[in-house]
Amino acid sequence: MVSTISLARAAWVPDDPERDREAAAGLAVAWVRQQCAEQQSSGILVLKAFGVERQIPSLRSFAAEHTVITPGAPRSRGWRSGPVLAYAPDGTTLELAARLARGSSLAAVESAHRFPLRGWAHQLGAVDLSRPDERPEGLRPELAEAVDRLDLCTTNGFDDPFGKQQAQRILRTLQGAGVLDRDVILGALAARGASERAVRHLAKLINELDPQ
Repeated sequence: MVSTISLARAAWVPDDPERDREAAAGLAVAWVRQQCAEQQSSGILVLKAFGVERQIPSLRSFAAEHTVITPGAPRSRGWRSGPVLAYAPDGTTLELAARLARGSSLAAVESAHRFPLRGWAHQLGAVDLSRPDERPEGLRPELAEAVDRLDLCTTNGFDDPFGKQQAQRILRTLQGAGVLDRDVILGALAARGASERAVRHLAKLINELDPQ
């Protein structure tokens, strides 16, 4: 499955308390290295902050061979496209990673407390690297339709009266049907290319309807 963010391939490693950080990172590193070899390109490691890579052996090794970028890094550090590994991304980091991976490949290692990636993965048909032989899951039809409609309202990041009202109407319909899945909706919209700002504003609208 190909998304509107124009990735050639996508993969992810779900957050799992039974899997340590090195094991999770190692799965993504191996996949991105394979993408680099197939595309004859160097890779990019996208982190929330510099220094994380020094704590995890496989990331440290990958960082020594490829470019490391954070959302706050100067563009002179090598802002180009290529196979990307996004480790424990939040919304801002994931947005950057997707931009750098346009036309190429992106693997994300989930940190569920920062940004749940289930909806992102389902929207993209991303390969679960912990179960690579299983067919990627997709969105439920009613959620896929809602995400399509929400995507049409993102022009001003759900910050204008019209976009906000349309989003609230769509969300109420999902709530009434018992399928208002916050994490899946936000992740899927991010996969469609919505900005971090739009995703953040939509999260507030969802929380107003369904406080957690």
